[in-house]
Amino acid sequence: MAIRIVDCFPLPWVRTGLALNSNNRSATGWSRTEGDRLLVEALPPIEGARMIAIVDDDEDVASALGSLVDSMGMFATLFSSADSFLSEEHGKFDLVISDVQMPGASGIDLAMALQVEQVPVILITAFPSTAIERQALACGVRCFIRKPFDPDELIACIEKVMAE
Repeated sequence: MAIRIVDCFPLPWVRTGLALNSNNRSATGWSRTEGDRLLVEALPPIEGARMIAIVDDDEDVASALGSLVDSMGMFATLFSSADSFLSEEHGKFDLVISDVQMPGASGIDLAMALQVEQVPVILITAFPSTAIERQALACGVRCFIRKPFDPDELIACIEKVMAE
């Protein structure tokens, strides 16, 4: 089986709830360190599992969102930027959950790029404004969530999008 690197994060970066055994195998995939970087490599998801992309430059937020998605029985793949996500084959994802403000392409830019492919997007932001929310909804964003948020709000949104 071919394993490919999905993304790398500067160390120390530890995903909350991500238990690595002695072989460094985790629920998300395999990881190894290379210098001061943690490389997270993807394994194929379980047949029929929903594939959710988490796009956030804040490692703690990405980790928490990934754990939430994993706890729902879905397969989470973490990306540290919209640019990193867009450089991948992204048609395989059932949903993208992204921060709005990130270095490089923003969550709005990501939503615009995915609108053509009809990949549903949920945006999360710590800096909400009416103008940004209007722009997000005009790009087809399914939910616009303000940080801090109740995890039940995000779960309800994910379930609503997955039921469509």
